[in-house]
Amino acid sequence: MIDGAVSLARLALGLAGVFFLGAGMLAVLLPRPRQWSRLERAACSFGAGTIPLTLWMLALTWWGRPYSLPLILGPLLAAAAGALAAKRVSSKQLALTSTEDRKPKTENCFWNWLFLSLLFLLFLFATLRAGLYPMWAWDAIATWGCKAKVFYESRGLDLTCIEAHNYYPNLVPLLLTYLYLCLGQVNDQLVNLLFPLWGALLLMLLYSFGRRLGLPRTGALGLCAFLALNGATFITHLYIAYADLALTYFTLGAAGLLYLWLQDATPRGGLGLAALFMAGLAWCKYEGAPLAGTLVLAAALTLLWLRPPQLWRCLGELALPLAGVAAGWLPWRLYVSLHHLEGGADHVLGFYPHQLWGALPRVLWGLVDPALFGILWPAALLAGIFCGRRLWSTPRLFLALFLGGNLIAILLAYALAPTSEAEFLQYIRGTLDRLLLHLAPVAALLAGEGLKDFS
Repeated sequence: MIDGAVSLARLALGLAGVFFLGAGMLAVLLPRPRQWSRLERAACSFGAGTIPLTLWMLALTWWGRPYSLPLILGPLLAAAAGALAAKRVSSKQLALTSTEDRKPKTENCFWNWLFLSLLFLLFLFATLRAGLYPMWAWDAIATWGCKAKVFYESRGLDLTCIEAHNYYPNLVPLLLTYLYLCLGQVNDQLVNLLFPLWGALLLMLLYSFGRRLGLPRTGALGLCAFLALNGATFITHLYIAYADLALTYFTLGAAGLLYLWLQDATPRGGLGLAALFMAGLAWCKYEGAPLAGTLVLAAALTLLWLRPPQLWRCLGELALPLAGVAAGWLPWRLYVSLHHLEGGADHVLGFYPHQLWGALPRVLWGLVDPALFGILWPAALLAGIFCGRRLWSTPRLFLALFLGGNLIAILLAYALAPTSEAEFLQYIRGTLDRLLLHLAPVAALLAGEGLKDFS
């Protein structure tokens, strides 16, 4: 009992260190942090902390330094403390108050408590399910969890005894390795608690974006419950220890911040924070860099179509998110190149038209399959239809371009996959839910815009 309590305390301290690092990053990126609500800062700080932490661990491996908590945390915590102290002494920042909208506590109180209760029960189940079982799903054991255990035992990014997907980015395995170091041992049950935490932070981001887009508190809570409780995909990823939930978090953060920026609805520093989430996308998973690229492309096309004032200045500012993609992508690609790791070319060996047409009905069915996402995708489609002219005359076009472009990209990816005819359908069944999960919160944002029109 005492050992379990000590381990939980050590895990909590390790996670708190990540939040602290993220708070330091936000202090650097956001000129006026208090223009962001506490909920927004909490939701962003964990993701913002994981990026410098894991990239620093990659750098330590590059320099041949074995992992240890003092070496990992010492320089980073000192830098974060310095950034927070420098921000603290600014008299202008001390004079500002939080701009979080505060609605009357009686606003639709019944529905607020209902949505919160449903989410509480969901996360109670997910937390117990994650904490009482070891890693069990295939990729959790064979890829992300296997790498984390090897990195922990070798005290470095050792890929010599790993054969599968060595070229995959390593944000999640390195973060798990850090948590193992905090615990002083490999403990799958405890580090699994990272994933319901990440899911909760994702919903906090969705709630915050909904509020900034004009939804009342009840509507924003309902949107979170709608995403979380539609189908089984999101719920399952709260406890199976896959990197896809982290990738979904970074996708929502980058997409939501870019969308707010296009609407001129984000405080100063929002585009820099979007760039940081872009770096997280590229460093989190193999699919992250293409997702980040489509976000920037959708934003550029939206600007060119809408032609807002100072169009060219806005297009130039998109260089900042592109720099974020490079910051998350280049260090690992350089490492892969210098160490002659397999580069993933097996995914693009050719184009197979029959697979494109074979995948089309299955992707369409995945969008309406109640076991995957319930009515989330039909709701997003209806929201886009009911937007009418606003869909192509406002920045909502950005959401439609991103979602539509990536659905086409999924079909093209299946046409490029070098699988046998016997394995192709199984390959789709094993990957489609995850590929759609990456886009699901952005689809929920579009559905939220439709909800706002009816409220």
